[in-house]
Amino acid sequence: MADKRLEREQRMYDALKLIAKGYETPTQLRKSAEKYGLDFEEALEYAYENIRATAADAIRGMKRPSASTLATEKGE
Repeated sequence: MADKRLEREQRMYDALKLIAKGYETPTQLRKSAEKYGLDFEEALEYAYENIRATAADAIRGMKRPSASTLATEKGE
């Protein structure tokens, strides 16, 4: 159980780190869009879809913990 939980937490951490630092900023995206033959709006749409997919992959198969579960883990 602890191994599975650790794996899920690592997956969420990796996804959040990628979302926070791995994707181009809008300014960077504006500059690089032409390199891929896209206008800025298209590139922004693809980036948004990628961010959503990264987040969805991170929480796949997980349920939101209940308040009682969180209280138990904190020792309350």
